Amino acid sequence: GVNYQVSDLTLGASYTPPLKRATAAGAAAGHKPPLLVLVVGETARSDHFGLNGYPRNTTPEMEARHVISWRNVRSCGTNTLASVPCMFSHLGKEGFEGRKFEYENLLDVLQQAGLRVDWLDNQAGCKGVCNRISNAQADKIASAAALSQWCKDDECLDQIMVEQLDQRLKALQAAGEPQGTVLVLHQMGSHGPAYHRRSSPANKRFLPECATHVTSDCSRGQLVNVYDNSIVETDHFVSRTIDWLQTQQDRFETGLIYLSDHGESLGENGLYLHGLPYVIAPDVQKHVPWVLWPGTLLARTQVAERCLRAGTDAALTHDHFYHSVLGLLDVRSSTYRTQLDAFASCRPATRQDAA
Repeated sequence: GVNYQVSDLTLGASYTPPLKRATAAGAAAGHKPPLLVLVVGETARSDHFGLNGYPRNTTPEMEARHVISWRNVRSCGTNTLASVPCMFSHLGKEGFEGRKFEYENLLDVLQQAGLRVDWLDNQAGCKGVCNRISNAQADKIASAAALSQWCKDDECLDQIMVEQLDQRLKALQAAGEPQGTVLVLHQMGSHGPAYHRRSSPANKRFLPECATHVTSDCSRGQLVNVYDNSIVETDHFVSRTIDWLQTQQDRFETGLIYLSDHGESLGENGLYLHGLPYVIAPDVQKHVPWVLWPGTLLARTQVAERCLRAGTDAALTHDHFYHSVLGLLDVRSSTYRTQLDAFASCRPATRQDAA
């Protein structure tokens, strides 16, 4: 078997019981267990989010829920296969691309810390990230009613995952007291070139839209319309997920992070889709949205929401994701780096890196 290495412990063929491992700080006095949803976005451009100053309001529902949106975030790669494993790694872009071993990822560390972790996928799999945790493909576990409502021609709208949140959470919670939980939702999002299949009729705000997967056959206006409708759909999906989290606040301290894997070219300079080599890819393939719904979870580690809101122009990358999630959940690991935790500077006394 492959050896998965990390400074806390090693997984794989030569597994031995660890001397030292990731630990959750546990329920501090008066705190409920955490429930964090991580939405792995797909092909979303930061500059097409109304939250980030786009002239069209493509994100009205998230705005109404008072999310925090960072405007200056860059991805690890320009395609899902490169970006998703990288953003869940503690190594950062440079270290991940130059690695000599396969290391355990964020979800492994959270699970070792005693959190219940689950990956629900509405796309082409988790690229290895969910191999050692509970996981499912959304269309494989959906009811017949949900399939007929949200799916067509073997593809489903992301809203099918909202219908499954209750059952995923229930399956993770053993009888007794609720346990801290992380649910990962992997979107179909704005995946091209068939953008017209990425939004429900109710969310097709911008018309006429490009109704073919041959993007070069459409006018620029039609292409932008159909892409923006996919962002409106994501806005609705994320907002429905937030609303679900609010129904869980009697049992959990809740929060949500949305972060897209990469951006997209929409005909600028004759380029379409994504996946160009990073060094020559245009910025629109790398400039991604990162959104936080603070819920009740920020207070757990004393993050000042006003401070976060004042810092939304900070330059962040996928490198910050791993450490920010560990910090938000107060999980101690020797892989945690304070300087890569996007929330650390807004805590009263930033905790030191685990020795």
